[in-house]
Amino acid sequence: MNSTVLITGATGGIGYEFVKLFAANNFHIIAVGRNQEELDKLYSEFGGNIDSEIVCMKADLSDKMQVYDLLNYIKGSGREIDVLVNNAASAVFGEFICSDIEEEIASINTNISAFTIITKAILRDMVRRGSGRVLNVASTAAFKPGPLMAVYYATKSYMLSFSIAVASEIKDSGVSITVLCPGPTKTKFLEKSSPVDLVNIDYSKMADPAEVALAGYSSLVKGKQLEIPGLKNKFNAIVAKLMPTSLLTDLLYRRRKKSIN
Repeated sequence: MNSTVLITGATGGIGYEFVKLFAANNFHIIAVGRNQEELDKLYSEFGGNIDSEIVCMKADLSDKMQVYDLLNYIKGSGREIDVLVNNAASAVFGEFICSDIEEEIASINTNISAFTIITKAILRDMVRRGSGRVLNVASTAAFKPGPLMAVYYATKSYMLSFSIAVASEIKDSGVSITVLCPGPTKTKFLEKSSPVDLVNIDYSKMADPAEVALAGYSSLVKGKQLEIPGLKNKFNAIVAKLMPTSLLTDLLYRRRKKSIN
């Protein structure tokens, strides 16, 4: 029986590239997304692969009941998850006092609550078996505060801290946790998160999602704890630790304000 991977946020961007990678490596794939049309396209592309299978599950991970429904489906399927890729995320762009609190709560539910619930459920089984790998897709946002995306940046800081802490707890279990922290990537993520038109965004300088996914996959296979793809992103992560927080935050705020039309 082929190994099984569960991928959340699987229908676009980095998540889609993970589906391609795991399909190429003959995994049985459980792909999770919110949009049925995009899931259907995913199945059309990968469903005919004779060397691997794909099951596409519609679930809004901001809804706790749908999170538990997903986990119940996995348990009922009888398949053990060999690899977990936590890629699903949502964000809200704008000043915190002006943004929609319900959208921000949904972002917290997806990026923190669902992520934690799914990880605990799958990780317990992995540790019990003494094998398994987890890849948590965070962001370079995890290393600094993010004005105009305050909630999103905070959720990614949670993911990074959580991942490193739990990895320490289970280091002798035979299970590894890798946290991937990409910088700006050519996806539709920022467009979907913003209620305003964004200008002055140079997508040509952003990372290719296929390259980001490959970096994450390679680090997952090696059991590496932290992966920051790209020299510039590694450098920026170091600068974020060394620069006074107030200065860094002010710089980020002024730079991001320029992107608003």
